[in-house]
Amino acid sequence: MLVESALFFLLGLILAGVIWLVLNEKNVRRIVGENKYQAVFRAALVGVPLPLCSCSVLPVARQLRESGVGKGGTVSFLIATPESSVDSILLTYSLTDPLLTVARPIAAFLTAVVAGVAESSFEDSTISRRAIPVSQPVAACCDSCCAAEPPAATSGGAFAKLTAGLRHSFTTLIGDLAPYLLMGYLLAGLVAALLGPHMDRLPVALTSGWAAYVGAAVVGVPLYVCATSSTPLAAVLLASGFPPGAILVFLMVGPATNIAALTVLKKILGLAASLRYLASIVIVSVACGLALDWLYKALKVTPSYALGGENGHAGWFSIAGAVVLSALILWHTIAPRLKKA
Repeated sequence: MLVESALFFLLGLILAGVIWLVLNEKNVRRIVGENKYQAVFRAALVGVPLPLCSCSVLPVARQLRESGVGKGGTVSFLIATPESSVDSILLTYSLTDPLLTVARPIAAFLTAVVAGVAESSFEDSTISRRAIPVSQPVAACCDSCCAAEPPAATSGGAFAKLTAGLRHSFTTLIGDLAPYLLMGYLLAGLVAALLGPHMDRLPVALTSGWAAYVGAAVVGVPLYVCATSSTPLAAVLLASGFPPGAILVFLMVGPATNIAALTVLKKILGLAASLRYLASIVIVSVACGLALDWLYKALKVTPSYALGGENGHAGWFSIAGAVVLSALILWHTIAPRLKKA
């Protein structure tokens, strides 16, 4: 699995660095704007490619609220950003099929827009312009957050900016993702090893119908997984017989929610808005999952996945990519802990 996906993920890191240069905090605030409903659509569009997890997106969301963006636009950004990113999209393509790959960012966009519009309809016009005091900081909800500080504009020529973007990708971004990528690949390998001999004999009741959707939502809500680290596990579950729709639910709910992030989110949006945020994610994700399963059947497409070993051998580039990615993951996982020791 690592061999099949390494090159795509490294390419995603490079693209993420370029996006980091363009969509810095200042530009995000300017693009999103303050118009109530336009902000919802713009925030979703901006958030889909950004490589931020459900924890690191919180400081950026706070800045949006302080800049006058309404709760609807803030909710839209809070959902679209952690559910999808350019690196996770490429990783999804390398481990699953094109249909699920395309469905992932589309579902993230739709979930964000629906939740944002719903929140805007509840939002009072006087509250929508009230800024959150700067004296009330939003603390990080995890020890290692993806780009905890919002991207800042980089000065200098094109080469200097590109260098800064690559440095950000291969130091800060991979450093924040490394522990979760390691956990994701190891967990995927463990699940594949345990289910491998029994993948075709799992109870149908667990891998089909509403049980699969409910199970994906129940597991995904409290669990902390970023969009990237959830992908290897999703590929294993797809190989185990779970329908693509249930996999999509897990890919949507898991990265956008976790207990710690929801606790901090209450400080930004309030309790009622946080509950609507959670309900919107679950309901729209399940609806998208049902639509995806219908689409697979209508197009007569068989879900595909890459767990390693199917081709019998791997190319040198793939092996080299796996070695490089493994070295980056291990270094950025172990080195910070050695410094603390």
